[in-house]
Amino acid sequence: MLYWQKIHEDLAYDGWRKMWQKLFLLPNGKKSTFDVIGNGPYISVAAFTPEGDAILIRQYRPGPELILTSCCEGYLDKGESPEEAAKRELMEETGYEAEEIILLKAKRSAYSTEYQYFLLATNCRWKKDQKLDENEFIDVFTLSLAEFRHFIKDQEDHTFVNIDLAYLALDYLGKL
Repeated sequence: MLYWQKIHEDLAYDGWRKMWQKLFLLPNGKKSTFDVIGNGPYISVAAFTPEGDAILIRQYRPGPELILTSCCEGYLDKGESPEEAAKRELMEETGYEAEEIILLKAKRSAYSTEYQYFLLATNCRWKKDQKLDENEFIDVFTLSLAEFRHFIKDQEDHTFVNIDLAYLALDYLGKL
């Protein structure tokens, strides 16, 4: 495998996320600039009740300008482990507390600096009302295991953003 050599990078935008423009010398000797989103590490947690119901959220997302469905997600605070972040975000966004949280996998993205952790939260029980940030407006709902399995395979639905996590969680649970 031939590697690329970074020649230069500039911060093109510094907002809620950053945008970097990175100039590389490619293996074929040509130079090319790429836009790279600067994004910190975050968690996505597939959560299930003791009865096996999936705990999901719906919220408006400004990128596609749509209400999307997802598992609970959020950034890691400084010094926080993925498991700690999953526990905190699950409580803040849904009001549920997990009996057990399991790290399933982590992944990188092609045009971002992000590092995403996939976790599973089992035997989740509702404990208290949500504690949302001022710009979060989240509806929480549950689906039975059968409904959840149908939902993630529904070719007509384009709103669920955690299909990869859903399959990892169901595989771990032996429910595929």
